[in-house]
Amino acid sequence: MKDLYIVGAGGCGREVLQIVKDIHRIQGPRWNIVGFLDDTEAPLAGKECDYGVVGRIVDYTPGENDVLAMAIADPGAKRTLSRLLLERGAVFENIIHPGADLKEFSSMGVGNVIYGGFSMSNNVQIGNFTTLLSSLIGHDVQIGDYTTISALCNITGYVKIGEGVFIGGSCAVVPHAVIEDNAYVGMGSVVLRRVKAGKKVFGNPARVVNI
Repeated sequence: MKDLYIVGAGGCGREVLQIVKDIHRIQGPRWNIVGFLDDTEAPLAGKECDYGVVGRIVDYTPGENDVLAMAIADPGAKRTLSRLLLERGAVFENIIHPGADLKEFSSMGVGNVIYGGFSMSNNVQIGNFTTLLSSLIGHDVQIGDYTTISALCNITGYVKIGEGVFIGGSCAVVPHAVIEDNAYVGMGSVVLRRVKAGKKVFGNPARVVNI
């Protein structure tokens, strides 16, 4: 059984820990949970949690029996830290809640986290280090590396989502729309056509804002 370290001890980290515990409860033990890796000061202060921070990300050296779970939702931080750790030889697991509904003929990279209540249709392509909460993903959708899709989103068929995208909760994206690299889609927005790279959009229909 591999030793599992969770990268990030913030709110997302505690949620990922719960997903791992649900996997063990429903499917049987898969990993030996060691604890969190985190570089911030006292991330668990005032929080009830049955695992603690066992080391810093910047100091971590992978052991032969180690695997990691990426538990940071910010796309930029995921990109930076995953590359740092991969260069050191780290191995990342896909953490998929047993309650997620994944259809056939789809593909997925490594380091992804999928929450319970997530559902996707056929022929979906998911990259590496994505964080996918309880949303609906239609057929033939492409999701790039480091992207985070928050809860209660409806991503319809043939949508293309680039690398490093953040989509806030309760967003809707119409068929064939494109969200380019490093874009930010604010909570409750409706994307009708295209969000250009690096832009922040809000509203229905989603429009560029400068904040």
